[in-house]
Amino acid sequence: IPISILGIDRREEMLWIASDPALRENFPPCIKNILLKGASPKGKHRTAAILAAFLGQSGYSEQDARRLWLEATDVEERIFSEWFQKMHCPKCETLKKESKGYPDLGVGDLGLCQPDELCREFQGPVDYACRRLSEKDGCQIHIKTLYRVRVFDWSRGLECEIELSEAELADLNELLAEMQEQKEKTLVYTRIKAHGRIRHRFALKNNEGPRRQMLSDLL
Repeated sequence: IPISILGIDRREEMLWIASDPALRENFPPCIKNILLKGASPKGKHRTAAILAAFLGQSGYSEQDARRLWLEATDVEERIFSEWFQKMHCPKCETLKKESKGYPDLGVGDLGLCQPDELCREFQGPVDYACRRLSEKDGCQIHIKTLYRVRVFDWSRGLECEIELSEAELADLNELLAEMQEQKEKTLVYTRIKAHGRIRHRFALKNNEGPRRQMLSDLL
C-alpha cells in the first residue's frame, strides 16, 4: 500500500498492579478453572498467558507467581516471562471470544467462563480478584512505549493510524531518511503475520506517477 506520513505521536503504556496479593478464594471463576484444569492440552498456551498476566497484576511477587504458574501449566517458561507484569490481563469481553490460538487470548471455546453473581460487577479477572474500584487501589508501572503514526493511504484515499513499537519506528525512520536522498521513491506499507502476531513492514519503491509524487511532497 503506498502511503505518506502525516504525523507521529508517542504514547506511554502503563500497567496497573494491586498493592497487595489477591486472596485465592477471591479469584474469579475463569482463573479458578484454569488452576483446576491444570495443563489441559487444548488452549494451554492461551491459559498460561492469561494466568501469568493475571498474577502479574494481582499483586503477586514474581517468585510466588512463578511457583503457582508452574503448578498449573505445561508450556515453555518464556510465556511467563513475556506476560508477567508486561502485558494487561484480558478483560471478560476478550476472554469470551473464540480464538484460533495463541497469542489471541479468547477462550470462549474452552468452557472456562462460568459467571457467578459477582462477575457482572467487574470488567475483568483482575478487577474481580482485587475488588478493584479505583486506580488508587494499586500502582501504575510503565511497560512500553508505542508510537501512533498517522498516514495517508493512497490506495483508498483515506487517512488512518498505525501503532508501532520503538523498533518498528526506528526502521521507518531509516526509510524516511533514505527517501530524502531518493526523491523518486515512494513509501509503501504492508502487514505480515509472524509467530501469531501482526508485524508492520515498510519499504521503498519507485513512484508510479508524477501526480502521486507531487501530492506526497505537499503532504
